[in-house]
Amino acid sequence: MTDPVNRPVRLAGLAGVVAVGLVLAGCSGDGGEEQSASAAPSASSVSSEPASPEGSSSASPSSSASGSYEPATETSPAKNVPVPETPEAAKQPTQEGLEAAVEYWWETEHFLKATGDSSPMGDVSNDDCIACQDLIEDWTWVYGEGGWAMVGAADIDVRVASVDDVGGTFIFFTSEEPGEVFQPDGTRVEDASSTGSKDIPWTGSATFDEESEVWRIDELSVEGS
Repeated sequence: MTDPVNRPVRLAGLAGVVAVGLVLAGCSGDGGEEQSASAAPSASSVSSEPASPEGSSSASPSSSASGSYEPATETSPAKNVPVPETPEAAKQPTQEGLEAAVEYWWETEHFLKATGDSSPMGDVSNDDCIACQDLIEDWTWVYGEGGWAMVGAADIDVRVASVDDVGGTFIFFTSEEPGEVFQPDGTRVEDASSTGSKDIPWTGSATFDEESEVWRIDELSVEGS
């Protein structure tokens, strides 16, 4: 039976994907290649607090809208992590709506990294968003195998958001406190644990789904990567 250290995983977590390239080695002893993803900033700021683990694309016992939140430790994943809620502002096809949507996407990314629950991110990410799908695949696998993460607080500062008839583009900067990743037996995965990051620039694009009244991320990348 394999564990999180035995598979190349692009553990992109907030800015951690850029800062450390969170890598897990293959079960045959082969090293995984560093992968990165990026996104774009806008002119508002939001903070994400640590979330807790999930092992599938649907809600797990570690995520919850109720119950007492228990942060992850070196011996166990977080429990009863509050599920992020889509802000009303993000449901508008405007510049302000795009900014709110980007901030919300960041919260779902943080939630995914801390819980393994991909439902919130999946709802606001298009299937063609490679960075989004990589995050979903890798983190759900980690938690599905019994691993977990202690996620540090993360900030997003959206600097630019532009909307036209086709969709929108954005630029944002992220900062993240140190975080740690653990195997099922509690062993710390050194290569996948982050020392934190500061002001990482991301760019991206999104499309507004008028029927569902939701912005969906189409593309994300880290500037200079």
